[in-house]
Amino acid sequence: MIVGRSLDAIFDESVDRAEKELTTIPLEAIHELGISKTHNDLLGSHTVVTYPPLDALVRIGGDRLFDALQFQPQVDTYLHIPYCEYPCKFCPYTTLNVGGKDSEGMGSYFEALKTEIKNWAVKLRSQESKVRSMYIGGGTPFALSTDSLEDLLSFVRNTLPFTDSSEICVETSPKATIAGDTQEKLVILKKYGITRISIGIQSFDFETLRDTARTFRGHTTTDEARAVRILLESGIPNINVDMIQDLPILSKTNLDRLKQDLIKIAELRPQHVTWYNLRLRPETSYVRISPRLPNEQDSLLTRLTIWNFMESAGYLVQEGDRFVLGEKYEDRFRKTRGSVETDLLGIGVSAYSHVYPAFFQNSRVIGGNVRSDSRVAVKNYVEAVRRNGNAITSGYKMTEDEILAGKFALGLKRGVDLRELHDTLSISPETHAYNNLILNRETKLIDVGLLGVSPEGILGFTRTGRLFENEICARFYTPRAIYLGHMNRGTVTDEIDRNLSDYEGVIAVNQAINEPSNHPIIDRLPYVENVV
Repeated sequence: MIVGRSLDAIFDESVDRAEKELTTIPLEAIHELGISKTHNDLLGSHTVVTYPPLDALVRIGGDRLFDALQFQPQVDTYLHIPYCEYPCKFCPYTTLNVGGKDSEGMGSYFEALKTEIKNWAVKLRSQESKVRSMYIGGGTPFALSTDSLEDLLSFVRNTLPFTDSSEICVETSPKATIAGDTQEKLVILKKYGITRISIGIQSFDFETLRDTARTFRGHTTTDEARAVRILLESGIPNINVDMIQDLPILSKTNLDRLKQDLIKIAELRPQHVTWYNLRLRPETSYVRISPRLPNEQDSLLTRLTIWNFMESAGYLVQEGDRFVLGEKYEDRFRKTRGSVETDLLGIGVSAYSHVYPAFFQNSRVIGGNVRSDSRVAVKNYVEAVRRNGNAITSGYKMTEDEILAGKFALGLKRGVDLRELHDTLSISPETHAYNNLILNRETKLIDVGLLGVSPEGILGFTRTGRLFENEICARFYTPRAIYLGHMNRGTVTDEIDRNLSDYEGVIAVNQAINEPSNHPIIDRLPYVENVV
């Protein structure tokens, strides 16, 4: 409880402030730029955390890339465990049920996973590279049997080279956390140095959870809160709670449900909260629910209210939908994976990697039904590892303009130092084209108050801009990445095709005359004080 004020009063104040602020936002001017708050996915993700977007990747031969990769001294790793207890309607990831027929192939999957881990470990050790953070996600790794969980963690710890202060996070769910073997599993996590647990709550509203297929037999209205309390009392020092705003509305109003969720977070006080915006892929089973989704005004009001309330509750508001009780609780994995210059190694089915400057992904299937796609992807992954020792099947050529695009698309959330990029913008025909066609266009974002440049030369979001954070980041994709993403999804339009032709045409002309720009757009940007 916040001293001196009730949580109800804090919520009411947060809504009042949000409503007043919403009236000052120039929505009409923002819409004229083609920007609006949507629930569409971003060519492969619910938030811009990768560049290029995952749907833009094309098939490649993984063996030559595997041999050529050179790791930096420290890498971040992701380990994908695709098994979970129940499918969520909104989930776009490669996941299978931990019970039933899907579980029959678990032995083969973990055999392949260990082979891949072992082969990457040999390469890391040969280059004297160490793992500084690992995120074990899925799926729900904590839903594995006690023996399987310990076997996995023991193998990982004894095979991969870790730094002395590595951060390791494991994902769990409410059902897995309140199960009878939880305390035994928590002992195992501490034994193998797990420093963080992330639990997918999404909402504390029972009706919403039932609608998203998150509930289970015997489930009660207090299970989510009970699961978080168990984790907070576990001795693991950093607990993250995942929440999702804008889930479909049933009998409650959006604000009533939001009030319930915010007050419960304030009462529990987890060290870290990630509050995502709902985004849906076409092949998820939630694609027909748009009439029950909050509209743009309600979505913006929700986000502003969340910011106001969480600040009043003592949380620091960070980029990328994250809230922490103190800087020491920052998620190092999430902080470093959103970069084209750090090394992220993804292991397991559908896991993606960026090992500068390469970007690649293991077996993944998209475009049909999430569950059937997942079964095919896991089968392909196991076969690929048995055949090649790795499962690299798709990738993306990171040319100079693509690296530059990644620095803007991923870097805006933390702020882009334009002084560092000044020379980069004029060194090649590709970056010249990106500078003139993409950055020149996006100076309009400054004019309407969505982006700003500080006197120190940092380009970043204003508070208003953060409301459209991911929509804006996606505008910095190259026309090539956008075209390939839509080509893989079968959704290329005449406009997308025309934009790519124009872009590649400018590059071809620049190459012919060999005349890179000497006047980057950043030289002509106005400086403002409202970057957050």
